[in-house]
Amino acid sequence: MAWLRQFALRDQKLAADLLEVFCFVSRDEFATGLRERVLHEARRVDGPIALYAERELGHRLGVPHRLFKESEGKLKRAYGLGPQPVKPIKAYRPEVGSEGIVAQLITDLCRQFPKRFLNHPGPDEIRKTRARAFWVLSDLVGSGKRAYDYLSAAWKVRSVRSWRSGGFLRFGVIAYAMTQSGQSRINRHPCKPLTSCVQPCPTICSAFSGSAVDAYVSLCERYDPVSPRPGIGRVDESLGYGGVGALIAFAHGAPNNSPRIFHKTSRRAHGWIPLFPARVTAGLPPTGFGRSLRPETISARLNALGNKVLAKSPAARNASIEVKKRYLVLAALSRGQRGDVILAIKTGLSTYEVVHVCDELDGFGWIGPRRILTDSGLGELRHLRRTARQRQQPADANAEVEKLLYYPTSLRAPIIPSS
Repeated sequence: MAWLRQFALRDQKLAADLLEVFCFVSRDEFATGLRERVLHEARRVDGPIALYAERELGHRLGVPHRLFKESEGKLKRAYGLGPQPVKPIKAYRPEVGSEGIVAQLITDLCRQFPKRFLNHPGPDEIRKTRARAFWVLSDLVGSGKRAYDYLSAAWKVRSVRSWRSGGFLRFGVIAYAMTQSGQSRINRHPCKPLTSCVQPCPTICSAFSGSAVDAYVSLCERYDPVSPRPGIGRVDESLGYGGVGALIAFAHGAPNNSPRIFHKTSRRAHGWIPLFPARVTAGLPPTGFGRSLRPETISARLNALGNKVLAKSPAARNASIEVKKRYLVLAALSRGQRGDVILAIKTGLSTYEVVHVCDELDGFGWIGPRRILTDSGLGELRHLRRTARQRQQPADANAEVEKLLYYPTSLRAPIIPSS
């Protein structure tokens, strides 16, 4: 791969391992996953749900404008239509981002369930239909700033605050992927929104641990194509917008929260060739997208968990997809990981898959009630490590063992005890 060959020989292995834990989401996975997540959360709401595609809103000095119009006078009352799903902020750059795909998903949901979902309604329609939820949908919550600003734009409207105070309207942000820092930021919003995602977004800090994090951060900083000179950069900028360091890309584009070595071009003499030029992923083959559990991916995940011996086990590499998922979760549990979100980050599985696999492991008797490995679970891991070590032994290992065995060269008559 041309992108890997740009790294120094000593850094190519590090860059390849970073790419192995990268999550590539196909169009079908994105649409199906986000749709099912919305329908799942909708079961808890008794009434119509207003859906909005997250996008950048107009603002002044960093403060977003009101989402709805308000009447003049002392008594403020929201009125009018809702926001447009797609509207470029800069007229001279009429670009459409992921909000276009999310808006199409919202349209499909509203057509299929017209009495359940509302497509970007305004205050008048919210009152008429008695909507009970205000949800912002997105492909990725990285730093959480854009989703937070969208909620703040609605929160500035006095009618909206009164609906929330009276318990008539609940807020929420639902995304395909979320970082832990972005989710925490949204949770701190005064409207107390629901936050939900199909899978947690892996980042350099969450996918790796210990000294490995420093190694990958240093790699992104040293090869930052936008820094003034090679090796001179700022960590918070080299890891992408907000210093997130997101390791995810969608078939419709890559986020600006990912490290700049993936999507930025250098203007120096020997320019840097990014993997996603200008954050466009259309140049990659369609077969490259979709969460897969290839042997290389399994090894990279296990190495990131500190299970280097287990990563070389032929039993883990040659197993079926379902068995590979069990081994990944077992390895993560052996490192003290317990929660659904952190397990999903470490294994690359969705939260749905993590819950399903943990139920299977519990049924096998490999984990206990608090997801602590039982003796049977520990024995399974020991077996996998044993097969890996046996594979590493040289072909003539048996011959060398035989040389170490003791063979008697002479015999003596048995001693008969006297009666």
